[in-house]
Amino acid sequence: MTAAEVTRSGFIAVAGRPNAGKSTLVNRIVGQHVAIVSPIAQTTRRVVRAAVQVDDAQLVFVDLPGSQKPVDRLTERMQRSVEHSFDDVDMVLWVIDGAVPLGAGERRVADMVFASGLPVVVVLNKVDMSKPAHTIERITAIDEIIAGREYASLVPVSALTGDGVDTLLKEIAGRLPEGPAWFGDEDVTDMRDEERIAEYVREAMLGRLRDELPHATVVTVDEMAEDDENGQTIAVCTIWVERDSQVGIVVGRQGAGIKEVGILARERIERELGLRLHLELRVKVRRKWRDDESWLARAGL
Repeated sequence: MTAAEVTRSGFIAVAGRPNAGKSTLVNRIVGQHVAIVSPIAQTTRRVVRAAVQVDDAQLVFVDLPGSQKPVDRLTERMQRSVEHSFDDVDMVLWVIDGAVPLGAGERRVADMVFASGLPVVVVLNKVDMSKPAHTIERITAIDEIIAGREYASLVPVSALTGDGVDTLLKEIAGRLPEGPAWFGDEDVTDMRDEERIAEYVREAMLGRLRDELPHATVVTVDEMAEDDENGQTIAVCTIWVERDSQVGIVVGRQGAGIKEVGILARERIERELGLRLHLELRVKVRRKWRDDESWLARAGL
């Protein structure tokens, strides 16, 4: 079915705590790696929109940063983007990490999503990592947290394996209002190439550095140009850190670290964006960038 044949459509906010598997679920649904993933909490910083068609409906998923208590200007902006996103969607997917016990953080998310007044589909994710008895315990805990508030449905899934995802999609599609397609047949996300490149570089860096300084870094794309002679796109990116001592951590011994990041990022970018890329990476210091409101805005965060 083409976008022209779509008769129902809607925007679905994908909300939940950090590391609940929201981005992995969105990538599984749309069949592309549009949202970066890592084991590090707060990997998602930008609102990512991605579309998929199910029967006669187009579903536009709005992948949100993990809901959390802000600790700096960056996380304040992230939390505001989560809350404001509910103003422009038709439904909320509340994604819960089914591999860990539920706590106070889930109660805060529950209060937020139900305060939106939107239909809420509860998604119990990572059921592949839990025994059936634990899954039943999680469902019981969810009922206690919801405390009698009305929700549309509860669907156990595994974003990693795809189990339950088809059931989830049919549940969502059947609840969407009539309306035209928002995305064309070839369009999966509204992210610009520059934004995706910056995110893929950061994803490669998170994969290499793990817990060394994941939240102290951000990536910007400073230059993009077409090299017609060599049939390449040239992208010059800056990896920003907060202290001089962090430069060496990113660069690595004799530049091995940043070289590895460049190789991993270029492979991902070429695969996902379908282009030949010459990628240049540099590292600069911007002290306390996470608390610099104007700089965060310029960086698109």
